[in-house]
Amino acid sequence: MVKSTFVFFTGLIISLSVYANDSTLLTAQEISLDKKLSNLKNELLAKASQNKLSIYSSSFTQLRPFIESSELYKLFQSMPKGGVLHLHNGGMANPKWLINAAAKYNNCYIYIGKDNSNYIYGQLVVFAKGPAPKDFLSLQQYLKFDKNAAGSLLKLLTLNRSDLTDYMDTWVEFEKRFKRVGMLVAYRPFFKEYYREAFNELVKDQVQHVEIRYGFGKLFDEKNGNYPADTAIADLKQLVAEIQNTQPAFTLKLIYSSFKFLDTTAVSEKLKAAFELKKKYPELITGFDLVADEATNHTVGYYNPVWNSIGALEKQYGITMPLYLHAGESSSTSNTNLAEVPFQYNKRIGHGLNLVYFPDIMQRVKTADNLVEVSPISNQELNYVSDLRNHPARVLLANGVACSINSDDPGVYGYDGLSYDFWVAFMAWDLDVARLKKLITNSIVYSSLSEEEKKTALTHLSKAWNKFVDSEYL
Repeated sequence: MVKSTFVFFTGLIISLSVYANDSTLLTAQEISLDKKLSNLKNELLAKASQNKLSIYSSSFTQLRPFIESSELYKLFQSMPKGGVLHLHNGGMANPKWLINAAAKYNNCYIYIGKDNSNYIYGQLVVFAKGPAPKDFLSLQQYLKFDKNAAGSLLKLLTLNRSDLTDYMDTWVEFEKRFKRVGMLVAYRPFFKEYYREAFNELVKDQVQHVEIRYGFGKLFDEKNGNYPADTAIADLKQLVAEIQNTQPAFTLKLIYSSFKFLDTTAVSEKLKAAFELKKKYPELITGFDLVADEATNHTVGYYNPVWNSIGALEKQYGITMPLYLHAGESSSTSNTNLAEVPFQYNKRIGHGLNLVYFPDIMQRVKTADNLVEVSPISNQELNYVSDLRNHPARVLLANGVACSINSDDPGVYGYDGLSYDFWVAFMAWDLDVARLKKLITNSIVYSSLSEEEKKTALTHLSKAWNKFVDSEYL
């Protein structure tokens, strides 16, 4: 059933049709663009067939050259995408850039010993004071001694589904990628470089709004071994201000994130810390989430004592604390996380892959007006979806569940931006211009921007979209 809503912002009427394909809703230019996209898709399908390339089930690494050589990808690069609502700190910036940038630091080292409780092979660490411990080699020396070293390190920093064998645990390998860069990104001078690069990559890819699942960890340099969270926030706000000098529409929000392997006592303390920071920085901190592998860690329902404390904490601090919970990042019907989401507080769902197995919960998601943050490449690379034509998002969209397109951890998969995810979604999910426009608009409407900020963002998006459509029409 097609459901339509109209949002009136500054005299602008923006159609929010859930899964509309009525061409009467489109302008003449958009209809022309729709035909162009359809033709490009058919050409790519024919070319893939000739090359015996499975564009729906190949790993991203295998498919990437084909994507980048296509006119469709170039078109998506120039398409305004609104916002990316699901990104994780530490998994954002392009890994090739990361290696080159890290190599400029004389105090950056790579661990080349056996894995232990402190370090794993290939881990990058900056030692701000004193010499590096045993089994560490200067990154500059490491890259200089072997012409293949950069490529070898890139493989350690990225997850390639086709390289994983049956005995490997996908999530263990996935989390190793974060550990290998975590202590590098925590070094304050590199921290600033990292997020400047990540934001610029997104801006270049026509993303105007960014929301990060942000875990506040240790930040250090030669002056201080452990800066408070205020320092990271100040640095991020300064970087946003820099970008806004040339891209005034760019905005950033942080969703305070903790981990599902912690007990309720520890997460309760993290939630209180989130309240403290949101009270202090309401323009930046907008909500709370828990992350980690759902198959091996605590369920959403395990944390009911934490969720039940939100009301009292909201009264105590005089602010609200929306939840943006990861739930249903699973292909199993035995995963009950979606049924346990406290919808009285929750605004969006991260992944929601197994939502299609539970029609009653799907209706609850719609009734609560929760958006599902879909990350097609990540979902496939983590082996939740083997063939993107069978991605649950197709069912969610057909049933009127609000969705948006996201990249999750693009740096871990060896890319940046959002165009690749739009490319694979368009090719696999029977999307057209009306549906693309809806997904893009959703990323602002369901963002954690304030209502006034949404008005401004939607106005900018509308102008950018019309300019894009007009340029493709000419």
